[in-house]
Amino acid sequence: MPPQVWTRGIASGTFPPDAETKGIEKLPYYISKFGANALPPMLERLGGAMRDSGIEGFSMGGNTGPTLDGHRLATYAEKEGLDKQNAFMEEIFRAYFCEEKAPCDRDVLLAAARNAGLDDAKAREVLDAPTAELGELDEQMQRFARGVSGVPFFIVSDGKKRFKLSGAQPPEAFLEVFEDLGIEE
Repeated sequence: MPPQVWTRGIASGTFPPDAETKGIEKLPYYISKFGANALPPMLERLGGAMRDSGIEGFSMGGNTGPTLDGHRLATYAEKEGLDKQNAFMEEIFRAYFCEEKAPCDRDVLLAAARNAGLDDAKAREVLDAPTAELGELDEQMQRFARGVSGVPFFIVSDGKKRFKLSGAQPPEAFLEVFEDLGIEE
């Protein structure tokens, strides 16, 4: 499979000031954002995609919050190589969806960076400098923002054809795209 270049959509919404570092409860926030009727089917789809992918421990407990710092670290990770960026993203997703940890918590972000093999001092520098990686991140966001309706959002391309996958998708959706592109394992 070709290496994944992660494109990002920053979690938006109105977060209270104290949510900047530790977050706010996911479920009440998602109900306020999407509505009580829309949430159960979304959670079922996401949980199904996790189960189908063999991911154990899916939970919508814990907190959510602004994700800008995580995106800045993901941009730094990309500069270290796609393998590092993929490892970082896997760590963040695991922390958020399986360990009920907030994606805005500095300790969670630094642990994900360490577990992904990123330089701890450099990761701290990125987080300590509020504008670090913002130029590259802004450029990526502008380039890929059209048509993004959910996260995660994937664009898979062979340079000629592009496919977009929005939100939680079962593995079969990716396999179908790879097949359409002629990409084999």
